[in-house]
Order: sequence, then structure tokens, then C-alpha cells
Amino acid sequence: MNRHQLIGRILLGGIALSADAVFADEELFFAELPLVASVSRLPQPLSEAPGAVTVIDRDMIRASGARNFADLLRLVPGFQVTPPNQDGAVVAYHGLSNEEYTPRVQVLIDGRSQYSPLFNSGVNWNLLPVVLENIDRIEVMRGSNTVSYGSNAFLGVVNIITLDASQTRGWMMSTNYGNANVRDQTLRWGGKAGSADVRMTYRQLNDSGMEKMFDAGNWFDPHDSRHNQVFDLRVDAPLTDRDELQLTISHAEEVSQYGRPSSLTDPYRDLSQNSTALSAEWRHIVAPGEELKLRYSHVEDWASGRYLERLSYSGNTYFYPANPGGESRTDELEFQHMLAPSSKTRAVWGLGMRRAQVTSFQQFSNYDWQQRNAYRLFGNLEWRPAKDWLFNLGASYEHDTVVGELFDPRASVSYHLFKDHTLRLVASRAHRTPSLYEAYGNTSKAAAGTVTPVDRTYYATPGINAERIDTLELGYLGEVKPWRASLDVRAFHERIPNRITIVPSALPPWAADSRPEAGLPYGRNDTALNLERVVAQGYEYQLRWQPFEKTRLLYNHAYIRTYAFLSSEAVIVDAPSNIPKISRQTEESAPRNSQSAMIIQKLPYDLEASAMYYKSGWMRWRRNSYTSPYERVDWRLAMPFRLGSTKAELAYMAQMANHTMEGRRETRLATEMHWLTLRLDF
Repeated sequence: MNRHQLIGRILLGGIALSADAVFADEELFFAELPLVASVSRLPQPLSEAPGAVTVIDRDMIRASGARNFADLLRLVPGFQVTPPNQDGAVVAYHGLSNEEYTPRVQVLIDGRSQYSPLFNSGVNWNLLPVVLENIDRIEVMRGSNTVSYGSNAFLGVVNIITLDASQTRGWMMSTNYGNANVRDQTLRWGGKAGSADVRMTYRQLNDSGMEKMFDAGNWFDPHDSRHNQVFDLRVDAPLTDRDELQLTISHAEEVSQYGRPSSLTDPYRDLSQNSTALSAEWRHIVAPGEELKLRYSHVEDWASGRYLERLSYSGNTYFYPANPGGESRTDELEFQHMLAPSSKTRAVWGLGMRRAQVTSFQQFSNYDWQQRNAYRLFGNLEWRPAKDWLFNLGASYEHDTVVGELFDPRASVSYHLFKDHTLRLVASRAHRTPSLYEAYGNTSKAAAGTVTPVDRTYYATPGINAERIDTLELGYLGEVKPWRASLDVRAFHERIPNRITIVPSALPPWAADSRPEAGLPYGRNDTALNLERVVAQGYEYQLRWQPFEKTRLLYNHAYIRTYAFLSSEAVIVDAPSNIPKISRQTEESAPRNSQSAMIIQKLPYDLEASAMYYKSGWMRWRRNSYTSPYERVDWRLAMPFRLGSTKAELAYMAQMANHTMEGRRETRLATEMHWLTLRLDF
């Protein structure tokens, strides 16, 4: 029996067992499709939102057994995620993944953006200040949404909504213990402080990273363990019967190991990094259907990983004092007004300001603070002219001090074919502003104690523009309530006429280094240019089905075809060799086909079993590497019980249970992981 037959028999056996067993009545998994607010900022049924949304709820989070947040996005069609190791996960929706961090999918925690100027205006997934046990639900909009969330909500939005502090009363303790040195602990307390509800959470994760790495003709166990800690405090305080204040303080830190044995170019070392955030949100109910919000947040990020790197050039050897770190500060202020002007219309509008500052000798070859400011006006209007028709119109105007003015419109129309079956057509435009590193970066390597660059590795070209994407989307959402099933289909055509691409280019005379080449008297470097034209088209769908009272099924599939063209070849060094690499990486950055499936099965004696299956075709995370097609199987078995008045759960989790899995490249392998989880609530 092969593994596919074995998995199939396990799942079908669980379904049959559930159908024959007698259970107490419980709420159905799919009582109603949820309301979402992540698309237009107006609470809307999924069938009326101007975009496709996947909702991951608490049951799915628990059943997935995930230890880190990024793994949950494997349950969303079109998303790809690297397996866990000491590097922050690379998360891509529809590919375009040649960056170290994720700069094209906006990630929010209770409305606060997780983009960091220190991490190239992307998301460092290792520093997300959120504990999985505190998440109420995750709303993932599959498609551009700069209309609602500003530039860089370029391909999608991941909105993490945490539990209200009033929902986490008492103590919760949880621990994981398994192979690969998995040693995790979580402690949470929730209670009252006067009239305010308070939640405090501490969590630490520890593991030994990947199993194997290939270098110089040999496989070896890499030096890549990681230790992560998160502290989170949330206070929900009612001020009056119409006013509420929410305060959040969070701190996340990580220490990760890097390096190869007996190497002077990549020596053993630690990278330390942390992120501290403070946010406050005031909410005022003016009248039924009318609400005001004012939110402020301040975030400070820091990283340091000093080491000496041995470099050789023309027979000379020198040591370069590398430090992939720095500091950044981000302040954000946002006002929002939601109202209902008439019985057929609803609207939301707002103003936002964001200031980002970063200092990093590694990125800019000096200790000066780089800064950018962005100011934004946004609005969405919902209009229902007839019972079966709904129009959504939205726009965002933004002024960014790096790239200037940006205008992003969106128009959508939803038509209810008949009850519980809706067609949706959406046209939108969105932008991604370049990071401060892409716009102003200056990275060079010089011998210790000197400043003259021996090798200038990156030098920004002035005048870089924001990326633009134009999207046309056709969607269908249908429920078949007698079968307790729903189907969400999205067909898309995405066109990027000016993708920012980092390419090898000749250095100008005022930035010359000490490594001239034939035809390159001042040397070469990497630089970011608006060179690439990209078209991505395809479809994705998500099927949810509850065939029996205690059986919940989820199946996702995405088909993506990407085309890439370089608009200018003259500036690229060694164009005949490099152009095919650049285009190939873009076109293969999303697998042609990818799938995921999940089953959650209630069993007799209150046992719960779940199994996850992920499959992906060939793809490239990096320009000079690839990952082979893979199939991955995770599974979990949980048993709730009581210790007196204490609720408890013991669970066994297996990840990558079928075989090893390649990481960012084929030369790094993650092997299967197993752990036991014990959770106590009292």
C-alpha cells in the first residue's frame, strides 16, 4: 500500500467511524459563512466583499498543530511557505519571491502593519508578536488591497484578529516536547483590572532547525538552532457606554545560529533580533451604523550579528567586519469614520500617516538615519441599487516622500444569481513602494580598519518608481446548505508593467570599487530597477464540506501561469547569461499547480484527529536555486480530559511525516518532526 492509499483509508475510516458513532449535539462547523472586514473595512458577508477571502478560524488553527504562524498560510490557496529553520520564513502569494522578506503581502495584527523598514519594508515572520492560542481568526484577502491598507498591500492582506481580553479569563499553560530539540512553553493569564479586561501572554519556542545542509560535496548537520520569545499584553477598557480603549504592548525576540563548520567565510555566529511595539486604539459609537476609530502605534526593531568574514581577491586575503543588523522606528497614526448615508449605501473613509526610520551600516555604509513619510486618504462606498446587485467603489490617494504621488482605485460588482450563489467582478490597481534599501542602499565590503570598498555589492540607482499591478478578477461563491458545503472560485489576470528587479549592473565612476573587470573599469554591483514586465494569470478555488456532523473537510487548489519580460537589457552585466536566470526565476517563482487539504474528525471518547496534505510543483525561491516538487503530510491526534476543575488536552503532532522537505534551495533539508503537547486551562 503506497502512502496515498494509506492516507485515504485513514481519512475514510475516520469518516465512517464518525457516521456510526453517537455524539452529543454541538454547533455545526458551517452554521453560516462569516462576516469579514478585511476587504473594504466594512463588515460584510463573504458573498458581498469586493474580493476573495479565506478565513482560518480557531478550530483550524488548533487542528493544524502549527508551531509558527507562517505554516498556517499553507491552508490558503496560492500561498507557498518555506519550511521552518533559523531564517525568517519566505511567504509568497503568486510567487515573486526573490527577496529575503515578504514585501508584497500586507500583514496586520489587530490593524497594526508588520512591515519593517529594517527588514527591507517586508515582514520578518520570526518576529511576529502574536501567540497562536490568542488568535480568534485570520482573514486572508487573496488579491490587491492598497485601497484599504495602503501601498504594499500589493498582492494580498493577512489580517490577524486576536481574541478580546474578556475571552481569555483564567490561566492557560501549554508545552511542546519533541525531537529536533522542540521545547516550547506558553503561559497566559486573563482577568479584570477594575472595569478593564486584561490579557498577558508569554511564549518561548526552541528547536534545532534543519537536519541537513550540502556544501563542498558533503552533507552535514547545520548550525541553525533558534530560540524565540514573545510577550504580549492587551487591555480592553470601556470608557463610556459608547467609547472603548484598546491598549497593546508586545515584545518579540529571536536568537538564531548561522555558519558552517571550519569555515572562515561563513563562520559560526549568532544573529539576535527583536521587535517592541506599543499601540492604542480608541473606538466611539456615534449611532447605529456609524463609528469613529483613532489608532496610534510605535514600533522599534533591532538586529545584530557581528562576525569577521574572510574574503580573497587577486591573491590578497582580508577580513571584512560584517554586521547584518541595525535599528528602525515606525510611527503610524490613522483615523477612520464608518457611516451609513442612506438605506442603500454604506461608506468608510479615513486618513493615515506613517513615518519610517532606519539606520544600518550593512545596508547604507554609514550610520545615518534614513527616513520616509507617507500620508494617505482612503475611502470605500457600498451601494445596493437592487436586492441582487451590490456595487463597491474604493480609492486611495497616497503621498510618499520617496516615490511621490500614488492613486489606487478599485471597482467591484456582485450579483446574486440566486440564494446563496454570487458572482463577483473586480478591477483594481495597486502599488508597492520600494524599500529604503532599494531606493538608497549602498552595500560594500572593506578590510577591517579601512573604509575604501574592495567590493561594492549593492548601489542604488536614483529615480526608482513604485511597482504597479493592475488586476482583473472574476469570482464565484456558492453555498449548498443541505450538503453543508461551500465553494469559492477566483480567476485572475495580474499585470505588473514595472516590477522592481535587482540585477547586476556596471558601477559608475563615483562609486568605483577595487574589482574592475573587462569592460567594467569601475567594477560591478547589484542595483534595483523597474525593468521587468510580469503577467500572472490562473485560477484558485477552495472547497469546504461537512459531510457528517463531526467531519470537516477543506480542499484548496491553485493554478498559476507567470510570464516575465525584461524591458531593457543594456544595463545588465553579462546579459546573455543573466537575463535567462532573471526571467526564469520570476516565471518559476510560483508553482504551476499547488494543493492543500485538511480534515478535522471528531472521534468517540472526545478524541479529535486531523490530517493536512500539501502538494506543490517545481518552483524557485531564489534566482540560482530551485526546490523540487513535494508532497507533505502532517497529522495530529488530541484527547481532551479533566483534572478536577482543570480542562486539559494531550495531543501528538507529526510534521513532514512522509519525507524530508527542501528549504529555500535543494541543498537544505528539513526532516520530520514529532512532539507532544499538553495544555491546561484553569
